[in-house]
Amino acid sequence: MSIHITEYRPIEYLQPYVELFWKGDFNVTRMAEFRQQVVPNGFLELIIHLSEQHCDLPYDGNWSKSPDYTIIGLYTKPYEVRFCELVNTFGIRFKPEGIYNLFGVPASLFSESYDDMEQVLGPSFREYCSKMMEASNCDEMLKLTEKYLLNQLERNTSELTYVNYAAEMIRKSEDFNKIEEIPGKVYVSLRQLEREFKNKIGTTPKRYMRIARLNEVHKKLESNQELELTQVAFDCGYADQAHFIRDFKSIMGVNPTLFIKKRDQFIVNHPT
Repeated sequence: MSIHITEYRPIEYLQPYVELFWKGDFNVTRMAEFRQQVVPNGFLELIIHLSEQHCDLPYDGNWSKSPDYTIIGLYTKPYEVRFCELVNTFGIRFKPEGIYNLFGVPASLFSESYDDMEQVLGPSFREYCSKMMEASNCDEMLKLTEKYLLNQLERNTSELTYVNYAAEMIRKSEDFNKIEEIPGKVYVSLRQLEREFKNKIGTTPKRYMRIARLNEVHKKLESNQELELTQVAFDCGYADQAHFIRDFKSIMGVNPTLFIKKRDQFIVNHPT
């Protein structure tokens, strides 16, 4: 394997906002060019590069060196990343609705794109990143990150809203065909939920639920590679296999059979 990723759960107080922390090493075998397709998972990734070596990301039809501190927004299609050397990183996987609570910045600002988080957040973020670069081990990085995020929560004092609860319900849903039930559970109209979801997260609840269901598909495929696709479709609530294949291809760009054959060309970061 040319990718090594270790995941860490955040402390309980941060869990409404952060899915997990991770430490990643990419292109471990030091290939001249190592390309991967990153599968959409419904989260935002803050990637802190721990050395001079960076990945390349697409920009206006060309490759561009990723910023030192890259925030990758909520994608609804796979995007390609290129590594031309060994790249060492520390990452924070934000729940899209949670990034607003932490920073007062909506996830919709980064929809289908990436940005330089240093330019977005300014001096306090730069100070945090400087300490991260000086950290001697991952435990120290985790403590620095938790302290920084807790300070952000104290400064912003943004309470959890129906968007937070609705997004979490969607991710934990056992029936991905009942999006119309979500508004009633958070005591708002469907139109109101759709409007605020679009403003804060950058996509519709229905589209977000499709990505959440695809996460379940990937979990099942990873846990049992011999599992029949018809069984996967049934377990994940698709009406039939044709619906499953059509939905899978509309997001992934390839059908499930081809994806399984080319699995090593994709980075799949589904929820824990």
